[in-house]
Amino acid sequence: MGFLRFFAVMALGAVCAEASMGLDSSHFLFSGRWDHTSSFSRTSAPAAMVQFNAVASSLDFELEGHARWRVDQDGKQLAIFVTDGKSVEHVKVAGDGKTHLYRLIKISESNPGGVILHGISTDKKGKLMDAPKFTNRRIEFIGDSFTVGYGCEGNVADQEDHVFETTNSSKSYAFLLADGFKADFQINAFSGRGLVRNYDNIVPEWKIPRLYNYTAPGFAPGDVTKTSDESSLLWNFDSFHPQVVVMFVGINDFQGNPPYGDKQEFKKAYAKMINDLRSKHPGVKFLLVSTKIWPNDDLTPTVKSVYDAEIAQGHQDLEFLEVHTTNEGLHGHPTERSQVDLANTIRPIVGRLGKWMSR
Repeated sequence: MGFLRFFAVMALGAVCAEASMGLDSSHFLFSGRWDHTSSFSRTSAPAAMVQFNAVASSLDFELEGHARWRVDQDGKQLAIFVTDGKSVEHVKVAGDGKTHLYRLIKISESNPGGVILHGISTDKKGKLMDAPKFTNRRIEFIGDSFTVGYGCEGNVADQEDHVFETTNSSKSYAFLLADGFKADFQINAFSGRGLVRNYDNIVPEWKIPRLYNYTAPGFAPGDVTKTSDESSLLWNFDSFHPQVVVMFVGINDFQGNPPYGDKQEFKKAYAKMINDLRSKHPGVKFLLVSTKIWPNDDLTPTVKSVYDAEIAQGHQDLEFLEVHTTNEGLHGHPTERSQVDLANTIRPIVGRLGKWMSR
């Protein structure tokens, strides 16, 4: 379970002559963590994506679960729709007899929960072409709501709970960076979660280090109660080896109502995650990101001390960056503009770490 680019989703059937599913992996390219079975694929990752080439007048997406989705044609947004129960979403596309690149992107967060992809198909005269291919670039983002793109389409003055409507992971700095570098990517980010303490101590048993180990973390709290073999739910780290990991974690450890996370425990957890990733991905480079937080501004000096300790130990595979954001989105989160600024600030360092300066 959990292998990228393995596709095992059922066809839609007679409604479309050109079905695109089955066990045929030659048509589809996945980004993000997907859990593939013999009858469907599921995910909870922000900006989880499927790409494919097709000649078509329309596309049908058979999906299940509460989510917002974006469909692109040749890199340009074509449609946004919402799913809840199991349904087939019909999207009109070019219909010009030419091959176009399509992307289905999950732009909402599933925390907890997730979505299931049952099928994709073209119109009767349509045809799927060979799957697109990534450049040899791979990047991973580990973070919280800032990395998810939480509320980036909202406003800080909004008193309503419009998280679902205003979160757009395809406008997060993480997606913008991966897309700009044409890199395969994972965004493993969880709103309200920290390394040693979650925001306001919500669901304390499910912090980032535990969630991070699962293929579909949004499903994990329910899954672990239904199986005696928890190992079957865990992500296979050999299936995706990032060259660069951007870590932007810790906001929730030191915000909300006190007591806050213990700084020494935080440092230990942060250093452990770095070392675990080094062992899983030999040669990987790290960018440790921090920002000013309220009320005590404890995050930046604490992360910087982790960085300094790594350098003192002789590690030369990481850099540190403090960023400044305009948090005028929903619930005091970065806006769309601020997410773009974040991407522009981080891009040169990621390019240098990955040796991707030429795009």
